[in-house]
Amino acid sequence: MRAAGGVEVTQLKGQVSGVNAEVYVWLPPQYKEPAYRHHKFPVVELLPGYPGSAKAWFGSLHANEQLMPLMESGRVAPFILVAPRTNLLAGVDTGCANITGTVNADTWLSVDVPKMVMDNFRAEPAPSGWAVAGYSAGAHCAVKLAVAHPDRYRAAVGMSGYNDPIAERNSLAAASPAPRAANNPYLLLKAKRTPPPIALYISGESGDGYEAGTALASVAEAPTAVHVVFLPRSAGGHTMALWRPQVKAVFRWLTLEMGKNHPHAKTGTTTTPTPHGRSTAGSTHAELASGTASRAGAARKR
Repeated sequence: MRAAGGVEVTQLKGQVSGVNAEVYVWLPPQYKEPAYRHHKFPVVELLPGYPGSAKAWFGSLHANEQLMPLMESGRVAPFILVAPRTNLLAGVDTGCANITGTVNADTWLSVDVPKMVMDNFRAEPAPSGWAVAGYSAGAHCAVKLAVAHPDRYRAAVGMSGYNDPIAERNSLAAASPAPRAANNPYLLLKAKRTPPPIALYISGESGDGYEAGTALASVAEAPTAVHVVFLPRSAGGHTMALWRPQVKAVFRWLTLEMGKNHPHAKTGTTTTPTPHGRSTAGSTHAELASGTASRAGAARKR
């Protein structure tokens, strides 16, 4: 594993998924301090949008630079930050899904990458010590992974995401009805017989993430907790300018949710006055949430 600017990178051949790709790891300031030599640290997997670079959280979002002083002062927990490659196939979005005969993106992210981290770093075990966060297509992936695998993740953060994979026009997960439904976190959560013990933080503007969050909140039952944050159109649009300022708030929320003695709050939303806009590119809230949107109606601006 080699390092550049405090961020280490390794080429990982996933033993279960078969994926061969890079993984970036950033260690919190406490990691190498003598007082913490026997301490295990919580982990957050960081997922970019599509098409996007695994380095985006450390580059464009400056996550490690923003969080270091907060970790040093104790205002944010000392998380290990892990950014695996998600752009695994040329010209298409995997949707973080396992597509038979094509790619095992879900297994890569939720099995192989965590195993590598726990084998090589003083990382807390899953699910109690693990969370996943993303923006845009990465937000969809993060929420889907947590809902699908509550045995692997305790919390997820989705900024400007969506539920129905068809919202990303190049998504393999939306190519046919079966994987489309299997990778829709709204449908997955709604179908759960036993509500999973996970916490979700969903933020977005009207038509770009907000409705996906309220849809999830509408079907969540304790101990599942859904925290929805409505962002006004003036906040920055579907860009890094919207997501970068949210990094500190997101990690303060994760610090609380992953605290040893922090109980789940009741499922609910945190909003400014509820907007009445339409969902992404003309698909209604109900369509995108339930999986009935057409590909033409759901195409996203990226």
